[in-house]
Amino acid sequence: MTFHASSDTPGGSALVSLSQDPGDAAVEAFRAQVDHALRGGPSRLVVDVRDMPVPTAAGLRCIAFAQQQLPGRAQVFVVGASPAFREALRLAGLDTAVTVIDEPTTPA
Repeated sequence: MTFHASSDTPGGSALVSLSQDPGDAAVEAFRAQVDHALRGGPSRLVVDVRDMPVPTAAGLRCIAFAQQQLPGRAQVFVVGASPAFREALRLAGLDTAVTVIDEPTTPA
């Protein structure tokens, strides 16, 4: 399982990519990557799930964790969610807490 975290300039965007579904054992590693990505104080966090077409409870927990870590009015964008992933976000009640976008680029 691979995670990638990066951040551009302070106040900009941070990116965390999930290349596979994070099973329960990998949730802590994901949390560490989110913490790393948020060090620059971004106004938005982009979670790229293009390589995770079918979500699991652990994957949804990772997204919920990411949303909870952002200060104030910062936003979470979920990029590349499959229809099944979008439905899982809706059923988990996360569809109102995150913005799902189709484009694999960082929102402006």
